[in-house]
Amino acid sequence: MSALQKPIYRFGEFELDPDERRLLAHGAAVTLTPKVFDTLVLLVERAGHAISKDELMRALWPRGFVDESNLTKHIWLIRKALGVGENDTRWIETVPKLGYRFVAPVQRIAREEALPVTVGDADAEASAHRVSPLTPERKSVSDAKSADDAPIAEREMARQHVPATLSSLPVSRRWIGAAGTAIVIALAVVWFVIRDHSANVATTADARGSAVAIVEFSNLSQNAKDSWLGPALGEMLATEITAGGRMYALPDELVRPARADLAAPLAGGYAAQSLATLRRRLGADYVLSGGYVVAGSSDQPRVRLDLALQDARTGATVANLARDAALSDLPALVAEAGSGLREHLGVEATSRGALQQVANAQPPTADVARRIGFALDALHRDDPARARDELLDAIAQAPGYAPAYSYLAQAWSALGYGVKAAAAADQAAAHAAGLPEEQRLQIELQQQATQRAWDKAAATARALVSLRPENPDYRLRLIQLLLSAHEDAGADAALGDLRKLVDAAKDPRIELAAADIASARDDTKGAAVHARQALALAEARDEAGQIAAAQAQLGAALGYLGDSNAQIQLRKAIATYQQNGNPAGEASARESLGKSLAGSGQGDAAREEYQRAMAIYQGIGDLGGTTTVYSDLARMLWSAGDRDAASTAARHVVELARETGDLRMQAWGLQALTTADSDESASDAVIQGFRDVLALDEKTANKGGTVWALANYADVLRLRGDLSAAEEACKRAMSAVKDISDPQFTLLITFNCAQIALDRGDLALAEDGLDKVMALAKSVEDSLQQANVELTLAQIAIGRRRFADARPRLERAAQISEKAEAHTGTANAEALLALCADALGDTSARDGAVARARELRRGITERQEVFAVDIALALIRAHAGDAGAVGDLRALAEDADRRQWLGWSLESRLAALDALRLQHDPAAAALSAEIAKTAHEHGFGWVLTRLGDGSSDAVASQH
Repeated sequence: MSALQKPIYRFGEFELDPDERRLLAHGAAVTLTPKVFDTLVLLVERAGHAISKDELMRALWPRGFVDESNLTKHIWLIRKALGVGENDTRWIETVPKLGYRFVAPVQRIAREEALPVTVGDADAEASAHRVSPLTPERKSVSDAKSADDAPIAEREMARQHVPATLSSLPVSRRWIGAAGTAIVIALAVVWFVIRDHSANVATTADARGSAVAIVEFSNLSQNAKDSWLGPALGEMLATEITAGGRMYALPDELVRPARADLAAPLAGGYAAQSLATLRRRLGADYVLSGGYVVAGSSDQPRVRLDLALQDARTGATVANLARDAALSDLPALVAEAGSGLREHLGVEATSRGALQQVANAQPPTADVARRIGFALDALHRDDPARARDELLDAIAQAPGYAPAYSYLAQAWSALGYGVKAAAAADQAAAHAAGLPEEQRLQIELQQQATQRAWDKAAATARALVSLRPENPDYRLRLIQLLLSAHEDAGADAALGDLRKLVDAAKDPRIELAAADIASARDDTKGAAVHARQALALAEARDEAGQIAAAQAQLGAALGYLGDSNAQIQLRKAIATYQQNGNPAGEASARESLGKSLAGSGQGDAAREEYQRAMAIYQGIGDLGGTTTVYSDLARMLWSAGDRDAASTAARHVVELARETGDLRMQAWGLQALTTADSDESASDAVIQGFRDVLALDEKTANKGGTVWALANYADVLRLRGDLSAAEEACKRAMSAVKDISDPQFTLLITFNCAQIALDRGDLALAEDGLDKVMALAKSVEDSLQQANVELTLAQIAIGRRRFADARPRLERAAQISEKAEAHTGTANAEALLALCADALGDTSARDGAVARARELRRGITERQEVFAVDIALALIRAHAGDAGAVGDLRALAEDADRRQWLGWSLESRLAALDALRLQHDPAAAALSAEIAKTAHEHGFGWVLTRLGDGSSDAVASQH
């Protein structure tokens, strides 16, 4: 086997081991994400030779969907890991117009010549007594997410501008809404089968359930081909040790980062200081550690297993066990070791039937265990694609083994394939009959969660809580499931029960759950308070994984509050995730930071964070995360007025969502593309596009998506002059929004309904709706929606020729839009300010506003969104005596007619009529009659009001 292993590469103070997937600097591990590591291997293997960017990208991303910036980011991360700056060519040289070359001298060495891995400082005094000490890489599998499984703290409601119009003109289509709007839980939260081990055993000395931290066992021979045994033994022994009693194993995503900076344990377990640290960080009652050695002939190897079980409360050693067997007899060896551990713990005897169920939960053969072990190792290293491949091989060998399907569901979910994850969960359920009751319930819970059957999943979680009342993990899952089912009160009650557990007050996850509940109730300030408390608890326990989670959640909450400290906390979270070796968590935090930067008007910085998040997601193979970042970029680009780039990003969303089978993200992407198409015309194809989106949303029971699509659908119907149908769509959306707690939906549809009322000429109803939007926007601190209302009220004031009243509203709208880099909204506000200044005789202010509006207009590729700018600028030219302005306004009206934008056509004609009347042109009378006829036919009462036709009140009263 050693002959087949790749050599170890040494350059400078670094050693690169492709087989162990490890980079060492002076013997200390340097953490790299899987894709960045692969990039470094490709460069080092061909040191001295230039490799083109195309070749690197084909090797790293064979499916495509990446930009060259992702490769650039990987090179930057490698240089950073090697301790040099972005432009330093000490290690990697950029070959202009080609690619990259690794320029440092590289030495190939045999494995036995490699430097030993440096151990941590905590147990340094005992390092001389260790056998082949090994400090594992600091990885965890937390924070994996997909579009269907978005964290609660990251509700992706777009806070987009609605551009100003001259009066009741069609307002911005809010196509960049939430990609997944229901409160959901991540599948990473729905632990299952072997991974959770929550069989909740207790010793005879414990009246309550006892928590055991099971530390992945060390590969004492450090042979890469045997690395699978560590994670496999940990999972298998956890199933044994927790059988038949009340002890429960702490989740791996807590244990792994908590012990990452500790030295490897001795043969007899952890030194007292490290044991006390684990107790403080995890609240663990017991710690199980150990190591293994595989030796003997290659055809009949044997494995020796040494175990140490320690009482973390007293520091006493409960058991030291050693077992030896043929590797092919691994299941029997584990069963024997498990029996010995239970005996030392004083666990009550387990019935023969229960032991048979435990045996059914274990891999049936050593080869299947090897596949499972490699898969678990891959999941620990944020490499779900490798885990998937190993699990498919395991299933091919043991098609009836339910845990393999459960792990496969987890891998598919981490890769963003929700449909495939659900199919694997269904297979796990179909083969779970012979497993212990708890594991059957775990599989059932997983199946229901992948199907988004939140009510059923919550009921199953309650059954698990009843079965193992002392296990906090089931209670935490129950809270998240109840939130996903929109049962806020039930989640709050479950939290109250959770707080009654012993030591619950010290667990930061409790406060994080409280923050989730506050977020679900739109209590962002409360969410920030609980997230801050969670951070304090995590720091008191010195638990790096929970510190990062609390920092990220606090940063997200502060971001919604507009607090400048949001970005500070998110950057801290990024640094902590990097320190923990958790790229998925880092990507999520960078995505939140991008949202915060975009909201504070730092568009370039936001784009950089989004690209970094995308590079990480692509590096670990998370298509769901990649899809979400594309939707973030699309929202930001649309807000900046770049329709073409936004559409490109939305197309990537659709492509990736189709590949992963994510119907909700497909609906989001199709709605984005349809809305972008409506920026060209309100054609029948666009109308059908929205109907298709609505059908997808209804198919997936996506209430939020349905409301969002109805709001945009109503806006396009209004745009093309079908006000009756628009009104009907508005009513449907208003009815549906009652079941949704997130205020962004209420803001959007209430605003759009007010616009329809305004078009009808019902100013009282319109202003009442706008007042409601303003009050709600202020309560949730949505400044851009406040700007939308200011713009619309200013349009009404302009229609009434109250320019002095309109001016301060427009100034506020312009300031907000400019700060948020919402260029289209700023351009519209400036154009309307120019009209007001012109009417008020302030030529200096008029000329300044015109210049700013023109400058912004040049950089905007959207069409319908800035039609008001074109009308206003042409009208100002007409007021200045420009004879060609009327012709330009008529051309705008004809263009709007071709695009089926009846509202814009009427507005353009009204502006042309104003110009003709200024010139005392007799053609004004005919144009006025033409406008009146069209407005009457379609019910545009507000147009008739401004036209001076007394019948406008009658039109409004009919509706």
